[in-house]
Amino acid sequence: MTWVFIVTVGLLSVAGLLVLVRLILGRTTLDRIVAVDVFVTVIIAGTCAGMGWVQDGSNIALLAAFALLAFIGSVSAARLVEKKEPYR
Repeated sequence: MTWVFIVTVGLLSVAGLLVLVRLILGRTTLDRIVAVDVFVTVIIAGTCAGMGWVQDGSNIALLAAFALLAFIGSVSAARLVEKKEPYR
């Protein structure tokens, strides 16, 4: 079980670094919005992995609420960007 946790945390760390690079070097606003959404998803996945490691599921409702807020924020921001850009 230990090596599974180490591999999971390692892959999530690499994904987080790549998303941060995309967030910094993103060309458009929509790229940055998607990067923030993916970064929130990586944080939620890391928290879930940590909860599995310590075998404590007391924060599941908090993580579900955080994921819902992140989704609503991403959809709202994407709609605002869509309204600003001219149609093709």
